[in-house]
Amino acid sequence: MTIHDQFLTALKSASRETFLLAMGHRLGVSARDVFAEDGPGGPGGPDALPCARACNEMMIAIWSQLWATKDPGVQGYPDGEFLSILMGKADMGGARPQLRSAIESSLFLMRESGHPAG
Repeated sequence: MTIHDQFLTALKSASRETFLLAMGHRLGVSARDVFAEDGPGGPGGPDALPCARACNEMMIAIWSQLWATKDPGVQGYPDGEFLSILMGKADMGGARPQLRSAIESSLFLMRESGHPAG
């Protein structure tokens, strides 16, 4: 099963909220870490601010998706398009590694905690 398939399975599961919360948390940590790391995305590096902004934009999309899950009156992104939307936001700041890490660690968390989508 591909990461994309696992991502969709998590969104369609009863563990959707847990998955989205975990992803949002991981991206928040990643945004903070961008400024603490050495290398091109590190402190003062030319890629740090765009990468952190991309993480922030992905977090906003995730919180919006979570809000739509909790309130039937709020329109969210279609599940089938959500990963592409996140990837587009990641690409604006070179944050695909942070997105991939957030997805993988969230899926791992779900598997380890016995959530059905993991």
